[in-house]
Amino acid sequence: MAKTRKTGPRREQILRAAEKIFAEKGFHETTISDIAKGAGLSEPTLYEYFSSKEDILFTIPEETSSQLGELIGFHLQMAKGTVAKLRAMIYILFWIHQTNPHYAAVSYLILKQSGRFSKSQGYETLRRRLRPLIDVVEEGIAAGEIRSGFTPYLIRSVILGTIEHLTTRKLLLGTDDNLLDYVDPLMALIMGGIQPENLPGTLHLKVTIEPQGPARQSDLEGV
Repeated sequence: MAKTRKTGPRREQILRAAEKIFAEKGFHETTISDIAKGAGLSEPTLYEYFSSKEDILFTIPEETSSQLGELIGFHLQMAKGTVAKLRAMIYILFWIHQTNPHYAAVSYLILKQSGRFSKSQGYETLRRRLRPLIDVVEEGIAAGEIRSGFTPYLIRSVILGTIEHLTTRKLLLGTDDNLLDYVDPLMALIMGGIQPENLPGTLHLKVTIEPQGPARQSDLEGV
Protein backbone atom coordinates (compact mmCIF):
# COMPACT_ATOMS: atom_id res chain seq x y z
CA MET A 1 0.00 0.00 0.00
CA ALA A 2 1.40 3.38 -1.05
CA LYS A 3 2.32 5.75 1.71
CA THR A 4 0.11 8.85 1.99
CA ARG A 5 2.18 11.99 1.58
CA LYS A 6 1.61 15.21 3.45
CA THR A 7 0.05 18.26 1.85
CA GLY A 8 0.09 21.92 2.84
CA PRO A 9 2.25 25.04 2.42
CA ARG A 10 5.52 23.17 2.79
CA ARG A 11 4.64 20.99 -0.19
CA GLU A 12 4.22 24.08 -2.35
CA GLN A 13 7.46 25.45 -0.88
CA ILE A 14 9.31 22.32 -2.00
CA LEU A 15 7.82 22.41 -5.50
CA ARG A 16 8.75 26.06 -6.10
CA ALA A 17 12.29 25.51 -4.84
CA ALA A 18 12.69 22.40 -6.99
CA GLU A 19 11.29 24.15 -10.06
CA LYS A 20 13.90 26.91 -9.76
CA ILE A 21 16.81 24.54 -9.10
CA PHE A 22 15.83 22.11 -11.87
CA ALA A 23 15.62 25.01 -14.33
CA GLU A 24 19.02 26.38 -13.31
CA LYS A 25 21.01 23.14 -12.81
CA GLY A 26 19.11 20.51 -14.74
CA PHE A 27 17.40 17.41 -13.36
CA HIS A 28 20.36 15.05 -13.19
CA GLU A 29 22.68 17.59 -11.57
CA THR A 30 20.14 18.48 -8.88
CA THR A 31 20.13 16.51 -5.62
CA ILE A 32 17.50 16.05 -2.96
CA SER A 33 19.84 17.93 -0.67
CA ASP A 34 19.79 20.92 -3.07
CA ILE A 35 16.00 20.97 -3.07
CA ALA A 36 15.70 20.62 0.70
CA LYS A 37 18.19 23.43 1.20
CA GLY A 38 16.40 25.64 -1.34
CA ALA A 39 13.08 25.02 0.42
CA GLY A 40 14.61 25.69 3.85
CA LEU A 41 13.80 22.18 5.09
CA SER A 42 15.66 19.08 6.18
CA GLU A 43 15.86 16.06 3.88
CA PRO A 44 13.76 13.88 6.24
CA THR A 45 11.06 16.55 6.21
CA LEU A 46 11.13 16.69 2.40
CA TYR A 47 10.57 12.91 2.22
CA GLU A 48 7.39 13.35 4.23
CA TYR A 49 5.96 15.11 1.17
CA PHE A 50 7.65 13.39 -1.79
CA SER A 51 9.12 9.95 -2.31
CA SER A 52 11.88 10.91 -4.76
CA LYS A 53 13.38 13.60 -6.94
CA GLU A 54 11.37 12.28 -9.90
CA ASP A 55 8.19 12.44 -7.84
CA ILE A 56 8.84 16.14 -7.27
CA LEU A 57 9.61 16.73 -10.96
CA PHE A 58 6.42 15.06 -12.19
CA THR A 59 4.29 16.96 -9.65
CA ILE A 60 5.44 20.42 -10.79
CA PRO A 61 3.24 20.56 -13.94
CA GLU A 62 0.34 19.06 -12.00
CA GLU A 63 0.34 22.04 -9.64
CA THR A 64 0.87 24.70 -12.31
CA SER A 65 -1.75 23.19 -14.61
CA SER A 66 -4.34 23.73 -11.89
CA GLN A 67 -3.71 27.47 -12.16
CA LEU A 68 -3.77 27.13 -15.94
CA GLY A 69 -7.12 25.36 -15.85
CA GLU A 70 -8.67 28.03 -13.64
CA LEU A 71 -7.49 30.83 -15.93
CA ILE A 72 -8.71 29.07 -19.06
CA GLY A 73 -12.09 28.25 -17.53
CA PHE A 74 -12.64 31.83 -16.36
CA HIS A 75 -11.70 33.47 -19.66
CA LEU A 76 -13.64 31.02 -21.82
CA GLN A 77 -16.77 31.94 -19.90
CA MET A 78 -16.19 35.59 -20.77
CA ALA A 79 -15.19 35.14 -24.42
CA LYS A 80 -17.71 34.84 -27.24
CA GLY A 81 -16.99 33.04 -30.49
CA THR A 82 -14.17 30.80 -31.67
CA VAL A 83 -11.68 33.58 -32.46
CA ALA A 84 -11.99 35.20 -29.03
CA LYS A 85 -11.76 31.85 -27.23
CA LEU A 86 -8.71 30.65 -29.16
CA ARG A 87 -6.97 33.97 -28.61
CA ALA A 88 -7.68 33.80 -24.88
CA MET A 89 -6.13 30.34 -24.63
CA ILE A 90 -3.09 31.24 -26.72
CA TYR A 91 -2.57 34.37 -24.61
CA ILE A 92 -2.78 32.40 -21.35
CA LEU A 93 -0.31 29.75 -22.54
CA PHE A 94 2.21 32.35 -23.67
CA TRP A 95 1.65 34.31 -20.43
CA ILE A 96 2.34 31.26 -18.23
CA HIS A 97 5.69 30.71 -19.95
CA GLN A 98 6.62 34.40 -20.14
CA THR A 99 5.97 35.06 -16.46
CA ASN A 100 7.34 31.75 -15.15
CA PRO A 101 10.50 30.87 -17.12
CA HIS A 102 11.49 28.25 -14.53
CA TYR A 103 8.27 26.33 -15.21
CA ALA A 104 8.81 26.76 -18.96
CA ALA A 105 12.33 25.33 -18.66
CA VAL A 106 11.13 22.35 -16.62
CA SER A 107 8.30 21.68 -19.07
CA TYR A 108 10.19 21.93 -22.35
CA LEU A 109 13.84 21.23 -21.51
CA ILE A 110 13.47 18.50 -18.88
CA LEU A 111 10.07 16.80 -18.91
CA LYS A 112 10.07 16.49 -22.72
CA GLN A 113 13.12 14.25 -22.36
CA SER A 114 11.40 11.87 -19.93
CA GLY A 115 9.45 8.96 -21.36
CA ARG A 116 8.13 8.16 -17.89
CA PHE A 117 6.37 11.50 -17.54
CA SER A 118 3.65 10.46 -20.01
CA LYS A 119 2.60 7.74 -17.55
CA SER A 120 2.39 10.09 -14.57
CA GLN A 121 -0.56 11.78 -12.89
CA GLY A 122 0.95 15.15 -13.71
CA TYR A 123 0.79 14.39 -17.43
CA GLU A 124 -2.84 13.30 -17.25
CA THR A 125 -3.75 16.44 -15.30
CA LEU A 126 -2.04 18.64 -17.87
CA ARG A 127 -3.90 16.91 -20.70
CA ARG A 128 -7.23 17.52 -19.00
CA ARG A 129 -6.41 21.18 -18.47
CA LEU A 130 -5.68 21.61 -22.19
CA ARG A 131 -8.78 19.71 -23.32
CA PRO A 132 -10.77 22.98 -23.75
CA LEU A 133 -8.55 23.76 -26.74
CA ILE A 134 -10.02 20.74 -28.55
CA ASP A 135 -13.53 21.66 -27.38
CA VAL A 136 -13.25 25.20 -28.73
CA VAL A 137 -12.06 23.96 -32.13
CA GLU A 138 -14.88 21.40 -32.30
CA GLU A 139 -17.41 24.12 -31.43
CA GLY A 140 -15.91 26.34 -34.11
CA ILE A 141 -16.28 23.62 -36.75
CA ALA A 142 -19.88 22.96 -35.70
CA ALA A 143 -20.68 26.69 -35.87
CA GLY A 144 -19.09 27.08 -39.30
CA GLU A 145 -16.34 29.35 -37.97
CA ILE A 146 -13.64 26.80 -38.83
CA ARG A 147 -13.44 24.80 -42.04
CA SER A 148 -14.50 21.20 -41.53
CA GLY A 149 -11.53 19.78 -43.46
CA PHE A 150 -9.25 20.12 -40.42
CA THR A 151 -9.19 17.80 -37.42
CA PRO A 152 -9.23 19.46 -33.98
CA TYR A 153 -6.09 17.53 -32.99
CA LEU A 154 -4.14 18.91 -35.95
CA ILE A 155 -5.10 22.49 -35.09
CA ARG A 156 -4.23 21.91 -31.43
CA SER A 157 -0.85 20.46 -32.44
CA VAL A 158 -0.05 23.47 -34.61
CA ILE A 159 -0.91 25.88 -31.78
CA LEU A 160 0.89 24.02 -28.99
CA GLY A 161 3.84 23.17 -31.24
CA THR A 162 4.34 26.82 -32.17
CA ILE A 163 4.13 27.91 -28.54
CA GLU A 164 6.63 25.23 -27.54
CA HIS A 165 9.06 26.16 -30.32
CA LEU A 166 9.02 29.89 -29.57
CA THR A 167 9.35 29.31 -25.82
CA THR A 168 12.19 26.80 -26.24
CA ARG A 169 14.02 29.16 -28.57
CA LYS A 170 13.77 31.94 -25.98
CA LEU A 171 15.08 29.63 -23.24
CA LEU A 172 17.98 28.18 -25.23
CA LEU A 173 19.15 31.42 -26.81
CA GLY A 174 18.46 33.57 -23.77
CA THR A 175 16.70 36.20 -25.84
CA ASP A 176 14.66 39.01 -24.30
CA ASP A 177 11.68 38.27 -26.55
CA ASN A 178 8.30 38.94 -24.98
CA LEU A 179 6.27 35.85 -25.83
CA LEU A 180 3.05 37.87 -25.62
CA ASP A 181 4.12 39.71 -28.79
CA TYR A 182 3.47 36.47 -30.69
CA VAL A 183 -0.19 36.15 -29.65
CA ASP A 184 -1.80 38.14 -32.45
CA PRO A 185 0.58 37.05 -35.25
CA LEU A 186 -0.06 33.42 -34.32
CA MET A 187 -3.81 34.03 -34.25
CA ALA A 188 -3.67 35.67 -37.68
CA LEU A 189 -1.67 32.77 -39.06
CA ILE A 190 -3.96 30.11 -37.59
CA MET A 191 -7.26 31.75 -38.45
CA GLY A 192 -6.05 32.70 -41.91
CA GLY A 193 -5.63 29.02 -42.63
CA ILE A 194 -8.70 27.53 -40.95
CA GLN A 195 -11.48 30.10 -41.32
CA PRO A 196 -14.03 29.49 -44.08
CA GLU A 197 -13.62 31.76 -47.09
CA ASN A 198 -17.23 32.89 -46.84
CA LEU A 199 -18.28 33.42 -43.23
CA PRO A 200 -22.03 33.64 -42.50
CA GLY A 201 -23.29 37.19 -42.61
CA THR A 202 -20.48 38.44 -44.85
CA LEU A 203 -21.53 40.32 -48.00
CA HIS A 204 -19.38 39.71 -51.07
CA LEU A 205 -19.77 41.85 -54.22
CA LYS A 206 -18.48 40.77 -57.60
CA VAL A 207 -18.06 43.52 -60.17
CA THR A 208 -17.41 42.71 -63.83
CA ILE A 209 -16.38 45.39 -66.33
CA GLU A 210 -16.95 44.47 -69.96
CA PRO A 211 -15.84 46.36 -73.06
CA GLN A 212 -18.57 48.44 -74.62
CA GLY A 213 -18.89 49.65 -78.21
CA PRO A 214 -19.34 53.27 -79.27
CA ALA A 215 -22.34 54.93 -77.69
CA ARG A 216 -25.39 55.30 -79.90
CA GLN A 217 -27.22 58.61 -80.25
CA SER A 218 -30.28 57.07 -78.54
CA ASP A 219 -28.17 56.12 -75.54
CA LEU A 220 -27.09 59.75 -75.09
CA GLU A 221 -30.56 61.23 -75.20
CA GLY A 222 -31.58 62.66 -71.86
CA VAL A 223 -28.00 62.90 -70.59
